[in-house]
Amino acid sequence: MVGNSAQGKKNMSGNSDYLKRLLQTKQCQGGDLSNASLAQFNLNGADLSGAKLVFSNLHGANLSDANLSGAELCFANLVAANLENADLRGIDAKGINLLDAKLKNANFSGADLGFANFVNSNLEKANLCGADLDGANMIGAKLNNANLSGANLSGCNLGHSELIGANLSNADLSDARLVGADLREANLSGANLSSANLLNANLSGANLSGANISGANLGNAKLDGVIGLYLEPQGGSRRAESQKPPASSSTPAYVNFSQSGIYRTDLPNLRLPHPGLP
Repeated sequence: MVGNSAQGKKNMSGNSDYLKRLLQTKQCQGGDLSNASLAQFNLNGADLSGAKLVFSNLHGANLSDANLSGAELCFANLVAANLENADLRGIDAKGINLLDAKLKNANFSGADLGFANFVNSNLEKANLCGADLDGANMIGAKLNNANLSGANLSGCNLGHSELIGANLSNADLSDARLVGADLREANLSGANLSSANLLNANLSGANLSGANISGANLGNAKLDGVIGLYLEPQGGSRRAESQKPPASSSTPAYVNFSQSGIYRTDLPNLRLPHPGLP
């Protein structure tokens, strides 16, 4: 039996048959484990695909390498749980609590994670392609090299999060809060950043080609080496002129940001100079 047998018996109520099956075999495909208390249990490699875990308590549980694809996890408690390498494709997990969770290499593609709590969770190299994270709280989350392409992050709070090398291409980040976020070398091509707050964010080397930044706050943001960004001076319709490299050079054009104005991203293959470059 997995975990403490006395605790397991104590937790068995209306869904006792499913709990017994899970604790004895680590198999509970499609089972109803709503409101189950499985805190601190070792469920490494368990098959919970399609299971119903609404309001379940999995605080500190070990679900590494587990299969939870298609499961219902709305409002479940997975604080400090280990879900590294877990299969979470297509889960319905609105309001799930993943505070301080270990989620490296987890697969959340197509998942519904609206208003989920990911504060300080580790999602490095996780797959969140096409996931719905509308209104999620991801303050301090580590998303380095994660795949968030096509994800819905509208209204998401990513303040002080790490997104180094993350793929955010075509993601919806409208109204998202990215204050102090680290987006170095991130791919934001085609992303919707309208009205996003990027105050003090680090966008060094990021790709903003084709991104929508209308109404975005880029105050004090680090823009060294940003691709696809240029400036239109305030008070006039003329765009800032690029510094054109010699005809024989294949180096992309650089833009002079010595004056204030409106940032635009509809010119492809432009890169902002690193400090010290002429």
